[in-house]
Amino acid sequence: MGKFDGVLLVSDFDDTMVDTSSLYRDPQHRLPPVPAYTVERLNYFMDNGGRFCLVTGRSWQIMRPFIDGVPTNGPCAVANGAGIIDISTEQFLYRRFLPADAIDRLKEILDRFPDLTCELFRADHRADVIHPIAFTVEHAAGAKYTYRVIEDPRETDAEVIKILFEGENDFLRELEAYIHTRPWFAGYELAFSGLHLLEMTAKGANKGEVTKKLMELLGTSPEHLYCAGDQANDLPMLRIGVESFAPANAIPAVLQSGVTVVRSCGEGAVGEVVDLLDRRYA
Repeated sequence: MGKFDGVLLVSDFDDTMVDTSSLYRDPQHRLPPVPAYTVERLNYFMDNGGRFCLVTGRSWQIMRPFIDGVPTNGPCAVANGAGIIDISTEQFLYRRFLPADAIDRLKEILDRFPDLTCELFRADHRADVIHPIAFTVEHAAGAKYTYRVIEDPRETDAEVIKILFEGENDFLRELEAYIHTRPWFAGYELAFSGLHLLEMTAKGANKGEVTKKLMELLGTSPEHLYCAGDQANDLPMLRIGVESFAPANAIPAVLQSGVTVVRSCGEGAVGEVVDLLDRRYA
């Protein structure tokens, strides 16, 4: 038996485990590895009975190229809570995709914002993009995925996991306010995952609800759940941990949410979380 038996630690990936912002400063779009300190401490945590899972805003096709560099011994929650992937089979263990009317809702949004850039992430691990901009190209290059350009959302011929809106923050705030006024919004979730990224998923497809599903799948009790994240879309997850953590580089709304602040992601934030749990479960 290990000291961390029954303990579940879940973490966001981008800018919590790895300094993803460096992708856009590197002309070759090379993602730095998970800090060695974090790797060592997570292996210690898992070797002593703990379960570690990623809960990422990334869809599986964007997470897959990097998953081998992440020490993990559980499923991977993807797309802001829209699904849970069995890493060994790449099959969904749980899915909460956008409702059937999402394409019509997106068409309505595009009629109001005709130049809007959006990515539609599909259940078949592909992506369709409407009005790609330079940021879209950078995003795809850094995340190592390809996409198909379409003109109309009705060209998408698969179930949609999530819709990602891209643009300047002021514009996305205007878009967010508009969507909140629509009578159909009750069936959806909206969350910022970055300054230039606004994500739309099905109602209940958020990081908090998917973390509860992970607990159910893994047989973990709430009093042994710990969470780490840095962005607004992490807040539903951070609110349910018995203790939650944020790297020093997190946005102000997260830093001020009652979390325990640890070192920055590039310095091994999640590794420090394991050190704190090591003392808690001494």
